[in-house]
Amino acid sequence: MIALLGAGAVACAVWAVYYALMARQQKQEVLERVGEWVHQTEGDSESWSDSLSKKLDNSNLGKKLRPQLEQASLDMDPSDYMAILFGAGLGIAFILKIGLGAPWPVGILIAVPLVPIGSKFFLSSRKHIYVNRINAQLSEACRLLSSAARAGLSVPQGLELVVKEMPAPISKELGIVVKEVQLGRNLEAALRDFLKRVHSKDIQVFVNALIIQRRAGGDLAKVLSEMANTMEERKIIHQNILAVTSQARYSAYSLPLISVLVVFMLSKMIDGFYNLFTTIPGMIIFALFVGLQVIGVLLVRKISDIRV
Repeated sequence: MIALLGAGAVACAVWAVYYALMARQQKQEVLERVGEWVHQTEGDSESWSDSLSKKLDNSNLGKKLRPQLEQASLDMDPSDYMAILFGAGLGIAFILKIGLGAPWPVGILIAVPLVPIGSKFFLSSRKHIYVNRINAQLSEACRLLSSAARAGLSVPQGLELVVKEMPAPISKELGIVVKEVQLGRNLEAALRDFLKRVHSKDIQVFVNALIIQRRAGGDLAKVLSEMANTMEERKIIHQNILAVTSQARYSAYSLPLISVLVVFMLSKMIDGFYNLFTTIPGMIIFALFVGLQVIGVLLVRKISDIRV
């Protein structure tokens, strides 16, 4: 019961920190707009927190983190994301201390590797969601391009039509391609950059079809129409596979939770259980424990990941 209350309190604290950071960011944007209206700058009135945020945003880590946040569809600065990660690390150490009775050094030792690993998996999963959203819109984009080709429009004109008619995120990504072409860049180079930004098999087929048609010619309208039908069929098959493999995927997610529950039960049954992890053999056992958990999750996910 204490562990649940502690976890709930930490979760509420993390959400409070997140909304406080978002409110601070919105407040800063409002102040900047007001400053522009009255022709004033912030100058020396900048607070220490804003100065620290700018330093973190301009650091090497912040510059590397910014494109990852954009690809993960997270509308926040790197400094805000770093603050959330710091709060998550403190929350993990707090849960281990209050709920499981682990010493602070052990909690910090566990939180230090877990936070970056969790952040990497979180950003990767968000990027995967972003790519899947674009893949879901590709069939409709192919139909619009097919209709544009039948109407006698060129490929750049057809892409402009897709950008105007379709919602984000595909309109945003193809909008970048259209702007680059309008500025004089080669269409093939702009499409290849689009494939680098958002890489998937469907997008690769889509880009290659446009490039090959531009080089060799052919009935683009018919090719795009057949491609749209194929993508719709692949989408249906993929949804069926997800339904069949859902049990295996959730088993992979539940493995770490079961392990934590077993550790919690052992700590209540054996006095001084966490003292084991303060010794070198205990640290080796803990490293093997975490490593086997990670390998088990990856193996189960790999088995359940059936590609169409």
